[in-house]
Amino acid sequence: MAKAAGDYLSGGISTITVRILLIAAMLALPLACAGFIQGLNNSLFAKRFEWAPCKATGNIVFVAIDKRSLDSVGTWPWPRSIYAALLDKLIASGARDIFLDVDFSASSSKQEDDRLAAALERAGGGVLLPVFRQQQRASSSETAVTRPIPQFLQNAWPAFANVAMDADGIVRRFDLGSQFDGNPTQSAAAALGRTGRTTGSLLVDYSIRPDTVPTLSLSDVLDGTVPADAIRDRSVVVGASAAELKDIFAVPVYGAIAGPLIHVLAAETLLQNRFLGTFDQAPLELLFAVILIIGVVRGRSAGLVTILAIGLTIVLVGEIGAFLLQWQYGLLVGTAVPWSMLMLAWMLALNERIDLGRMLVAVANTEARNTRRLMRRIIADSSDGVVAFDSDLKIVEASESARSVLRAGIGASLLGGAHTAVIDIVRRLVSEHDAEPGKIHTGLVDFPDNSGSQAAHYEASVTISPVEQTSAHPAAARSRFAGCLIIRDVTARHEYEERLKRLSELDELTGLLNRREFASRLAALHGEVLVCVLDVERFSSLCATLGRDVGDELLKAVAARLRNAFAGDLLARLDGGHFGVATSAIDERPIEDFADSLLGLFKEPVPIRGAAVPISVRLGIARSGEADLGALANAAESALDAARATPGLRWSSFDPSTAVRQARSRRLEQDMHDALQNRQFFLLYQPQIELADGRLVGAEALIRWNHPEFGLISPAEFIPIAESSGLICDIGRWTLFEACTEAAAWPAELSVAVNVSALQFERSDIEADVREALSSSGLPSSRLCLELTESTFLDQGGPSIAKIGALRETGVIIALDDFGTGYSSMSYLADLPLDKLKIDQSFVRRMNGNANAFEIVRAIISLAHGLNLQVVAEGIENEPEAEALHRLGCEMGQGYLFGRPDDPVRMLSKWSAQKPLSAEA
Repeated sequence: MAKAAGDYLSGGISTITVRILLIAAMLALPLACAGFIQGLNNSLFAKRFEWAPCKATGNIVFVAIDKRSLDSVGTWPWPRSIYAALLDKLIASGARDIFLDVDFSASSSKQEDDRLAAALERAGGGVLLPVFRQQQRASSSETAVTRPIPQFLQNAWPAFANVAMDADGIVRRFDLGSQFDGNPTQSAAAALGRTGRTTGSLLVDYSIRPDTVPTLSLSDVLDGTVPADAIRDRSVVVGASAAELKDIFAVPVYGAIAGPLIHVLAAETLLQNRFLGTFDQAPLELLFAVILIIGVVRGRSAGLVTILAIGLTIVLVGEIGAFLLQWQYGLLVGTAVPWSMLMLAWMLALNERIDLGRMLVAVANTEARNTRRLMRRIIADSSDGVVAFDSDLKIVEASESARSVLRAGIGASLLGGAHTAVIDIVRRLVSEHDAEPGKIHTGLVDFPDNSGSQAAHYEASVTISPVEQTSAHPAAARSRFAGCLIIRDVTARHEYEERLKRLSELDELTGLLNRREFASRLAALHGEVLVCVLDVERFSSLCATLGRDVGDELLKAVAARLRNAFAGDLLARLDGGHFGVATSAIDERPIEDFADSLLGLFKEPVPIRGAAVPISVRLGIARSGEADLGALANAAESALDAARATPGLRWSSFDPSTAVRQARSRRLEQDMHDALQNRQFFLLYQPQIELADGRLVGAEALIRWNHPEFGLISPAEFIPIAESSGLICDIGRWTLFEACTEAAAWPAELSVAVNVSALQFERSDIEADVREALSSSGLPSSRLCLELTESTFLDQGGPSIAKIGALRETGVIIALDDFGTGYSSMSYLADLPLDKLKIDQSFVRRMNGNANAFEIVRAIISLAHGLNLQVVAEGIENEPEAEALHRLGCEMGQGYLFGRPDDPVRMLSKWSAQKPLSAEA
């Protein structure tokens, strides 16, 4: 292809042809209005501005709405009273003209508009307000003028404030004015620049540096920190400079500046009489082109170096002259076209001395040879195997690495030594090329190579591309293509992926399956399966005592015993000290025998670091048929939970009813999170009675749960779940606040008793909760009784006693609940700061028929009185029990005899009048 291109150039491009083309291009350049040429000229103009900077006159001051001003006022758009105050400050400082570059075309509040209008009137007509000419619609050429509201124009002058951008988005010109309501009206720049013209436009002199314009922060002017001399007898432009106000425009030399600053530079251009101008350069450029052509043709004897030196001299002299004209006289001379002509003239001179057509042919041939050498070097040096083949599937080029994989060299058939997977994809791509010969077809395939000492894996990328045919029968041209095969060794990647796969499936410590993979493979088994979940007892304690390293070795030893006993079966470490075993159950052996054999594996201690560590395990077992295969592991874990819940039980088989209870408990634990927010919990109150006269003295708050699906749930069921999950703290706090709020509306002589869980007492700040509940409800502290069980101070006697004492100091009553059912020491009872002692209902219900129970109740009452404690008896269901307790000296009682737990309104209604006991004391 490269050789054909060279032949074409040699035959088609002559010296005369090149000469004509270059002369035509030189003559056409002055007549072309290409944007590229104008862009070069604009860049040169900007550079000349930059080389000859000058200062502003200082007669115009820019008062900037900057970031500090925005932060100082705090709102945007600003109230118009801000501008009114600014005008008063500027007029008082002796400002000559003031241009407010702010849009006042919309009305504000009447008060704000009146304040600004009054300030404009006080300014005496020395204020310019902006008007803008803009399109009425984006798709329309019709324009309209946006103006300040009439109230402001009564005492101010309109001035056009449009900023016109060139096609490249850069501002280079400014308008002198336009028609406004049929009257010629100046632009802001023309008015500030003291010119009388109202039509046309001028170029902005960007040699005037913006940083020399006196600039003040509007907030400083308002604060009065700007001296009057900085403003006196000067024109003032007020406008935005803060970036967030987006009044920023692109300009030459300085990049982007604030819009109001453009008006200042335009006015400074007029004040400094810098009327920049241009002229039609086309005639001079044509004359220059003719001179260059004549000079090149007649100066064939001159050397190329001489011609180059003359050209550079012309460029240097021309640029100096253009710079001086722009600096001294404001005349902008574009030099992009002349310098482009010089370049073409140099090429014309080169063509006169060298056959450019033959040179291009030589360059093309050289490029082709270099390209082929480069491609051969790339193929040879490539770390990947690279093979180029033709439409006959013959190898044209091949790297050394590719030859070793294919075991074939250049000229051999690609199909002879390639792997079957490579041959298949090549044949498929050839078929696709025959069907669609104009497209490029690619394919990717992996294949192994086990011929060497070590297995290797390769990735092959095959590409078939159509090639152009100069002259051939259509059917023959249809089958022509060039092919490329790239073979990459991906053995390391394959091994890494295999390792990742193993890591994702196996437990890293023991090498057994992990939980996810165990469940996945278990679900894929067929036939009868027996699944067992094994728990190493006290594993956490062993790790804490012997160290984590010993714990890891213990897990490895357990895994090794399971692997020896159940070779070929599914084994997994589920988590912590839990292991899973899935074995075939085709022998239908009794489950007891399986459990005994598995427990027998761990009768002998485990030798670890020279020491024999005894371990014990518990098992949960489930058979296929009792649950889906995918859920058998969960069923076995349910059985394990049942075994751990029963002291002395070493293993348990899956019981669907137990699983149902466990599932219900898990469901209730999940639903309990939302129950508080959805007001599913509510309180009932059981009355507490003075046994001497039957008078109502208070009530105990008892929590209930109305589940939206299961209905009413007993506290005996959900309280243990709440304690195990830790939610009892939130539930107990809610109960405390709800009971205090309700009791605050009761008669003043009634108290309310609230149970406090031992877990709630330990983990929460119960003292702070009590103070907050009393404060928010208004309930006196003496009417709140907190009922604590003996387990509250069983484990942490000293700290718990101190905490109870702090509670009692708040004024609340402390009662010891369910006395006689715990295991607390009598020494604790002597130290506890208590007010009441509650006898458990198990003693009350047996005392009339059981002499031992009667004596226990008598002893409890006597003990309580000896400690100056009041006694409350629970579970009173009949009159004889109430009479017996009263005779023994028990002060208060509660039970079904006096009322079941009820809504507070009904309870109070029932006991609105005193109800004495029928029995005599």
